[in-house]
Amino acid sequence: MPEQLSLDSWVELYSNHLEEWSRRFTKACDACKVDGIIVFSGTEKQRFRDDSDYPFFVEPYFKAWLPLSSPNSALKILPEKTPLLVCAQKIDLWHAPLEIPVDFWTHHFEIRFVESMALLLGELGNPIANLAAIGEDANVSMGFSSVNDAKLLAYLDFYRAFKTPYEVACIEESNRISATGHAAVQTALMEEPCRRSEFGLNQIYCGATQQREADLPYQNIVALNEHASILHYQNLNRTSPEKFRSLLLDAGAEFNGYASDVTRTYSSGLELFDALISSMDTVQKRLCAGAQSGVSFVSLNDFAHRLLADVLEEHEIINCGAENGYSLGITKIFLPHGLGHLLGLQVHDAGGYLNTLEEIGIPPPDEHPFLRLTRTLEPGFVVTIEPGLYFIPSLLEPLRSSSMENLINWDRVDTLIPYGGIRIEDNILVTAAASRNLSRPALLQSGVL
Repeated sequence: MPEQLSLDSWVELYSNHLEEWSRRFTKACDACKVDGIIVFSGTEKQRFRDDSDYPFFVEPYFKAWLPLSSPNSALKILPEKTPLLVCAQKIDLWHAPLEIPVDFWTHHFEIRFVESMALLLGELGNPIANLAAIGEDANVSMGFSSVNDAKLLAYLDFYRAFKTPYEVACIEESNRISATGHAAVQTALMEEPCRRSEFGLNQIYCGATQQREADLPYQNIVALNEHASILHYQNLNRTSPEKFRSLLLDAGAEFNGYASDVTRTYSSGLELFDALISSMDTVQKRLCAGAQSGVSFVSLNDFAHRLLADVLEEHEIINCGAENGYSLGITKIFLPHGLGHLLGLQVHDAGGYLNTLEEIGIPPPDEHPFLRLTRTLEPGFVVTIEPGLYFIPSLLEPLRSSSMENLINWDRVDTLIPYGGIRIEDNILVTAAASRNLSRPALLQSGVL
């Protein structure tokens, strides 16, 4: 259990969480005219022409109910009934038998074991003809009334944005875990920056957080120097660069199935780049404070570009003025991704476009096609706020040869290209009164500057 919560508090949070999710599933059953819902956890998948499996990741609707990463399992959820958990476990000399711990959550479920997936459906009971099924492993041949019904999923995804206090506590704990990794990487950089490879820094992070790569909510982005301009950089070079200029570390953690997603950028000390990091930190804090209930995230994303235009003008990267930099769309060259996204059971949590319960949501605006959240913020939302400033050659070169070439101070840009870019990202809880930063207190406590 997290140090910040007593066992009694944790038990109460989880119990209330289950009550809320039970209400959501009951309403979803009524809306979709089914008697109940079967949620599959997912199965292990064998590599092609191999006898070993890919890393297993439990499906989000399953782990919303219980913190168990068990493949080949299913939940039977009926209104007003105790949920039934059925686990198929391998009984052989190669695998350890599945052991369900006696923990804060176990007494909320009826738990049964079977020896194969073939027996699992039978254990769920008959009839299943008026049950909906959710999960990659569900298929119509099993006899369910619906499989991954779009209306049902939209209903559940819409309400996933509203985090229960238990979910918030889990995300807070995942932020604390992540902060230990960020602190360890920062320390390593300060001690021996020129001897660190991306692969080595990632090992330091995983060691500090005590999480395997398969435990992480996403593959860490550990980007040195110009690699920081690659938004989802994944290569993890094993050799250290000849010169350390910058590090962009986008790395999270998971606790009880809930993700954190935190990014910091470090510099070797180039005055201009350091000043840009400081300015972007100020911008990021303003945007975090602006993530208030009733605010359209599309509008907040637009505000981010206005603030970025001010930064570009202040540091003489553009010479056309902030207003022109914004209105001409130049900021999109330096910030091509969206401001943030919902966070929870998945790092890019579902339901970001669902302003209503309808399955067809509101798409991102044409001018910001990669924005993952178009909803109006409401109390209970947990979102990332992650403005960036990047020097991406593939985006800059067309600008360099366009009619707007003279609007850019290319000497400054060329100086900054080897540094890649900057991203600063925190996880923000929206409340009725204000926003609450779930990342910075944990980072500060761990000693991250």
